[in-house]
Amino acid sequence: MSFHGKVALVTGSSKGLGKGIALRLARQGARVVINYNKDEEAAKATLAEVAAAGGEAVAVQADVSDVEEIERLFQDAEAAFGRVDIVVANAGIEKVNIPVVETTEEDFDLLMRVNTKGPFFVLRAAARHVADHGRIINVASSSTVRPQVGLGLYGTSKSAPKYLVRVLALELAHRGITVNSLVPGPVDGAGIFTGVSDEEPYKKALIDSIPLGRMATPEDVADVAEFLASDKSFFVTGEELLMNGASSN
Repeated sequence: MSFHGKVALVTGSSKGLGKGIALRLARQGARVVINYNKDEEAAKATLAEVAAAGGEAVAVQADVSDVEEIERLFQDAEAAFGRVDIVVANAGIEKVNIPVVETTEEDFDLLMRVNTKGPFFVLRAAARHVADHGRIINVASSSTVRPQVGLGLYGTSKSAPKYLVRVLALELAHRGITVNSLVPGPVDGAGIFTGVSDEEPYKKALIDSIPLGRMATPEDVADVAEFLASDKSFFVTGEELLMNGASSN
């Protein structure tokens, strides 16, 4: 799939899952806005990888749980490339293995700010800024589909943006813009599974629960994101695409 002439903005894309999506879109010809919050060195390394692949990108620091910084992020993207065609709302935070009875108000406020408020206002900004016939993708979590012990707060925080996706799909359809949720299961090499051995008990139990025999990789998720960002996905909107290897967890 070619994205030549397109501009993609991927939040939380200096590392992990977001980096995989940003690199894929850049390698397919999109000019990419790499967003990061604190790790400037990781953002510079991602920019170098884009350049090595023959792509074009800029890095923009912004805390996407802050509404003013979200607006600045989109303004900087348009200043750099003149437009925004694709937005991937990926930035988030994981706190897992916490029973509901042990959840603190501080945990609640943090995850709701980053995983619920952040995507809501990123998607709102996308609705305002994305060019007609653009693509908006929310990166959700399989914890919103398969309830699991210890994921009550995390799954709750990731659930609300999926509803917003369905509403925005209706509100933006007249402009030819599609809005979808990409719903991966645990991803090897991203989030809490960055640098974790397959023999670590929690990870090993997850792998054993996946009929396909392994966890997803950032490249697997980028495959699906590439489709949802492309013209080939035009008649798919307001949907949740679950990719968890047929796991029951």
